[in-house]
Amino acid sequence: MDTQLQFEWTSVLDKTLEICQEDENYSHYSVREKMLAFTYTFLQTINTNEEKYATLLKNQRFLFFKNTILSELKHDFNKHMDALIFEGTNSGEIQARPFIANYYNQSVWNAFLSILLFWANDKSENKENTDVMVEKTIHFVFDLLAPNAIDSGLDLIQNFLKLRK
Repeated sequence: MDTQLQFEWTSVLDKTLEICQEDENYSHYSVREKMLAFTYTFLQTINTNEEKYATLLKNQRFLFFKNTILSELKHDFNKHMDALIFEGTNSGEIQARPFIANYYNQSVWNAFLSILLFWANDKSENKENTDVMVEKTIHFVFDLLAPNAIDSGLDLIQNFLKLRK
C-alpha cells in the first residue's frame, strides 16, 4: 500500500508540474511566483479528491519527518526545488549563502508540508484560509532566501575589512 500511496503523491506532483509548464506565462514568473503557482496548482489537484488526500495527510501528520509514504514526493519535490533555487540564485532573487544554502530545500519542503497539513484541516468556505496560509508561508520563506539587510551588513563588513588592509 505504501508504494501505491507514494505513486499517487508523485503523480500529483507530476501533474502539477505539467499544468504549470503548460501555462505560457509560467516561464516568465519570478521564482517566488513559480512557487506560489506550483503550490496553488498542487492544492487544486489534490482538491479533486479532497477527502482521500486530507485523510492521508491527517493520518500521517505525526510521521512527517520519517514518513515513507511522502518520501518519493519529497525526493521529486526537492529536484524541482533544486532547479528553482538555482534559477533564483542566478537571477539574484535568492541569496547564495555558504553553509545555510544547503538547508534551503528543507526549509521550502517544511513550508510546503505545513501548507498541506493546514489544507487538510481547513474548514473555511472554499478553503479560503488555506489561500492566506499559502501566500503568507511562501512569501515568508522566499523573504528568508532573498538578499536582505543581514546580507548587506555582512557585505559592508567584508568590504570595510578589505579596505582597511
